[in-house]
Amino acid sequence: MTRFFDGGPSLEDLTKLGELALRCPSAGFSQGAHLLILVGEDLQKFWRESGSGDWFATKSPGVLSAQAVILVLADESAYTNRYSQSDKAGHGLEEAENWVKPTWLTDAALVTQNLLLLVEEQRWGALLFDLFLEPRKLLDAFGVPPKVHCAGVVAIGFRHSEDQKSGSPTRIPRKAAVDVLHIGTWNTPIDDSLG
Repeated sequence: MTRFFDGGPSLEDLTKLGELALRCPSAGFSQGAHLLILVGEDLQKFWRESGSGDWFATKSPGVLSAQAVILVLADESAYTNRYSQSDKAGHGLEEAENWVKPTWLTDAALVTQNLLLLVEEQRWGALLFDLFLEPRKLLDAFGVPPKVHCAGVVAIGFRHSEDQKSGSPTRIPRKAAVDVLHIGTWNTPIDDSLG
């Protein structure tokens, strides 16, 4: 994750990246993920209204030099509408509260992963974070419909030459595969199943 930006790609390049990021699976091909790209005055409005600007100004001011932030949005009504259609009906999923998990957020997470990988492929920088205060108030300020939720925010720009690795990964080691990869049952570590 980048925490010190130096400008960034054009809106045209960001739009092309967004189009690619959105090309991922979605439950029932509901296609309920959306991206809201904020640059220029809209970006400044985001920093002010979200509370993120004040926080980053004191904790990591280089983030405020990002060219853009992209809000990854999940439209729950796209899923409830899709699952009320005849080929999907009968599971009770036309009501959001009947979903075991909000799959619209899972699908938006897939878009987020695509976006981060595409940014890395371009050798740009990105920082994934969440909305700090009153997400609905911020979404309303940008005209986002009530049943659309923010799954995450990605700041994007060019990495500043002085950007250094920071954050939790610099203090906490990555878990070994044997600790997080299981074969067959939770209690069968990868080493036991291969040997």
